[in-house]
Amino acid sequence: MTEKNKQVYELIGVKVIEKLSKIVYAGKYAGKKNYQLIIRCENKPEINKVQAFSDEVGLVGKVSQEQIWTDIEENNYADKRYLFYCHVENLYGTKYYSLAGWKELNNS
Repeated sequence: MTEKNKQVYELIGVKVIEKLSKIVYAGKYAGKKNYQLIIRCENKPEINKVQAFSDEVGLVGKVSQEQIWTDIEENNYADKRYLFYCHVENLYGTKYYSLAGWKELNNS
């Protein structure tokens, strides 16, 4: 399955906290900054983490890559409700959700 054909998962939730890390292992993410977003997910409560890599955000939805990454780095999206568009990735046998885009929702 190519990058463009990956299944998109829609997670509705609020970001609770974020953690910045730098990938140290070999592979396509080696040496890149990423954020682990801790979320409170409404539609899939078992999911509480989403990984954000600067070169993968903005691939889905109408918000640009630059805008999403700026919002993450400047914490401009705290206490807002979002529809997170994610792809499922598998790294060394561990499944994780990788942020591909988002859409701000009304706080209802």
